[in-house]
Amino acid sequence: MSKADPTPEPAEAAKARKPRPQRGAMEALLRIVHGLQASGIAFGTLAVWGVTRDWPAPVAFAAVGVLLVATMPLLRHAWGWIVSLVAQVAVAALAFVEPVWGVVAAVLIGLWLYCFAKARGIERSRRAAGLDPRGAPGQ
Repeated sequence: MSKADPTPEPAEAAKARKPRPQRGAMEALLRIVHGLQASGIAFGTLAVWGVTRDWPAPVAFAAVGVLLVATMPLLRHAWGWIVSLVAQVAVAALAFVEPVWGVVAAVLIGLWLYCFAKARGIERSRRAAGLDPRGAPGQ
């Protein structure tokens, strides 16, 4: 790199950036569930396309998959779990498009409920211990 080039080295740029805050249990677990659900919906889209070539069914599955992926960044907010809950309603609504999906949706939503309850418990116990519920180091 020449001295005339004002662009910083990659290591210098990394140091200059503000570090991302630690992810809380809620954000981490719900991101994992959204990823698993999006993967399941991708395979569901392929299965629905193979069973019925009607355009609304595969498009509905794909739209819910995109919704799950698009809502992942919103999970970092305190209200992110509400957006995630709306996405779960959309996952359940796919059972009206393909009835067999109801069984898969029940399992995926059950996983979401378990992770939601577990994350709330982890964050509650961190608060009770006087720690940051998001897992950031103490000040």
